[in-house]
Amino acid sequence: MATYASNLPETMKAVHWTNIGKPADILTLEEHQPLPVPTGTNILVKVYASALNPVDWKLMKGGVPRFLMPKVKTPGLDISGTVVGLGPKVGRNNKAGVQKFTIGDRVMAMLDFSKSGGLQEYTLVDESILVKTPLEWDDLAAAAFPLVGTTVYESLVVRGQIKKGDRVLVNGASGGTGSVAVQLATALGASVVGVCSTANVDLVKKLGAIEVVDYTSAKVHEQYTNKDFDIIFDTVGSGQLYATSGTLLKSSGQYIQIAGADSAMDSPFHLLYSGLQILRKKLHGLVTCGPGYQLFTTFPNGANLATAAHILVKANAKPTVASTFEFSLDQVLKAYSQSQSGRAKGKLVVTLQ
Repeated sequence: MATYASNLPETMKAVHWTNIGKPADILTLEEHQPLPVPTGTNILVKVYASALNPVDWKLMKGGVPRFLMPKVKTPGLDISGTVVGLGPKVGRNNKAGVQKFTIGDRVMAMLDFSKSGGLQEYTLVDESILVKTPLEWDDLAAAAFPLVGTTVYESLVVRGQIKKGDRVLVNGASGGTGSVAVQLATALGASVVGVCSTANVDLVKKLGAIEVVDYTSAKVHEQYTNKDFDIIFDTVGSGQLYATSGTLLKSSGQYIQIAGADSAMDSPFHLLYSGLQILRKKLHGLVTCGPGYQLFTTFPNGANLATAAHILVKANAKPTVASTFEFSLDQVLKAYSQSQSGRAKGKLVVTLQ
């Protein structure tokens, strides 16, 4: 049987989307939804905060195949909170990287795309992707970190094989993902050049970048012309940056992109077209024996999340929270509107408790 904390309510508030379209047109707030029941290795978490990600509203467009759409139409992939329920099989997993949990633990997680549900007061998380929140972080920082932390770790460490002394160019260095990339790469001993707008230059320098390119007044490919970089980490999906990457990257370097065009999820046709463009770029690198190209989707990985958090904690760093919003429909819609603008300095976080 499942184990629960005492005095849990019978119902909760939750945001839903039941159709495809823009957040303002399709999101609703359910006031009395039954609490989820933890079965198997699932853990019930009382959600303190949930961070928004562009993939939330991109999925709402409905352009991905039906089998890839979330089964639970509650947006939000990032959470922080407290363990309040344990499924009957929790704690039996001896796989490396899976932590042990008890009622009352402060935790954070990147939720499964097919089982998302951060914008609800209680949610289920499998123990394999749940991580204890570092003591040095508050719940807002913890909510802001899981997806971007997992993404940055896989991009720079697993795929980019970053090492001390590498030169790394981060495009979109002031955003939620880019800001963490600057911090993590710096913590691992790399020299980071950030690309951002005028208003965010000082922020990116404080995060650890040794140089910052203000894209409103300078062009990266004109400032760096001697194959200066081991890794380009593109969080924006810039066609111009990729087109000029031959003068920026060493022949052994990696161009790692985590964002396609905003239109990529508008329809299955757009998704197919984007896939063909990715294949073309990969083949170009192979044929010319030039830098590698990678664009990928991040999936929950508790071990990678824990390691990424440990790296930042050791460096006395934490994710940047741009703005916080209360848990009401008006505030959630305001948060998504800001996310769609692409101008946030860090992460947008909704507080649920």
